[in-house]
Formats: sequence, structure tokens, C-alpha cells
Amino acid sequence: MPATRIVNPHPHPMKALEPAAARAVTPRPAATTLVLRDSDHGPQVLMVKRSPHASFMPGAYVFPGGAVDAADAQAQCDETDAELQRRIGSVTGVDTQARAYACAALRECHEECGLDLGSTRGLQPWSHWVTPRGLPKRFDTLFFVCRAPEGQVPHPDEGETTTLEWVSVPAALQAHAQGQFPMEFATVSTVRSLLPFATRDVQAILDHAAAARSLPALHPRLRLDAQREVIGVLLPDQDGYDSLEGDGP
Repeated sequence: MPATRIVNPHPHPMKALEPAAARAVTPRPAATTLVLRDSDHGPQVLMVKRSPHASFMPGAYVFPGGAVDAADAQAQCDETDAELQRRIGSVTGVDTQARAYACAALRECHEECGLDLGSTRGLQPWSHWVTPRGLPKRFDTLFFVCRAPEGQVPHPDEGETTTLEWVSVPAALQAHAQGQFPMEFATVSTVRSLLPFATRDVQAILDHAAAARSLPALHPRLRLDAQREVIGVLLPDQDGYDSLEGDGP
């Protein structure tokens, strides 16, 4: 599998931090949600386009989400801490932070696209990604899947997000390959992970997620040239990963 490219919509090359500075950047907890709906051509996922002026992933298509706030750990929800720990914390390794991650996912979805997902019970953990060491902003992100709430129409917040689209998985990947739908590496990989369900339905995705017993954090690593400019990203199962700087096993 070839190295995944990293989105850089700016004309200048993206340069990694020097090793000492890179090690000093602590990933911030974050949560993002794949909001899914059924269509005549298989499941569709909601994606929002970040503002070109955003400080993180400007101009890229992403799933609604953002950083966990301190208040999220105390937010009210319809599950006990023990339930959240069993369903989310023990599966993803975030343990007692499960409430904060789940409540952040609900809050961010409402803030970024106006959808009220209503309940943490509707969220199923899908994957766990950590931004590569070397980038100035890093996040330790849980990706959730959920069914789109009926009767609600999403809309961009016109601040962090400028537009949104319901996309099928094959169409999103094809448009990305043609340079028409910019996505960063974790987003591309997450969209690809939905391919086995492209001809099925949302319930199949939710059932698959609910059956997961372990979703360890994925730690991509940056491929750098001699000037420490980013030329690609490798995932743990790719050749050359172990020789690169970074976190993870």
C-alpha cells in the first residue's frame, strides 16, 4: 500500500518541527462523528468543508468534530460512567475519559452542522487516531459512527465550516483521487474503512461497530525529506513505518 499523502492547500511545503520541539507537542483529546444515512445507492456520510482560514486542516473535507473541552467531562448524558466505560472507554483505550469524548462528539456536531444527535447511546466508536508527531497541532481523536437524526437538516456554521455534502464512499474516494475533494490522511483512511458497507445499509455499519472489542490508537508517522519537509504519511502496516520518527508501537 503506498504512502498516504497529506493535505496541504497552501503553496509552500509543509515542514515538520525539529525533533525536540515535536516531542513537546502533546496531542489534545478530540472527537469526530461519521453521521450516516441510507440512500438508494448505499450509505452516505455527512462531510463538512473547513474554512480556508481554519488553523487546522484548512480547506479540507472532514467529519463534524473538534477538541474535547473541560466541560465535556461533566456534561449530562443518558448513560452512566460505567456504561460509557464499557462501551467506549475499554474498547478504545480512553478509559474514564469516555464521557468527555462522547459528549464532545455530540456538542461539536451541533456546533458545526446544526444536528442534535440527542443521545450518547446512538454513538458507536469506529476508530482511534493520533495526529503524527512533527506537526504543530496534534489531536488524539475518537471517530464515532451514528445514524442521522430524522427530520433534521444540517447546515454549515459559516465559521469553521463553509459547506457540507452527503457523499457516498466510492464517490468521495474517486473525487479525492481526481484532486476534487481534499481530505487528509486519517479522513481518507476512515472513508476507505466504510467501503465493505458501500452496498449495504447504515444498520450494518452500526452493528459492525457495536461488535468491536478493541480499537487501539493508530499512530501515523510522517515521511520527511532532508529539509524535514513532509512528503507523505505511513501507517503501521506499511513498509518503512518502523524507521520513521513518531509515537506508537
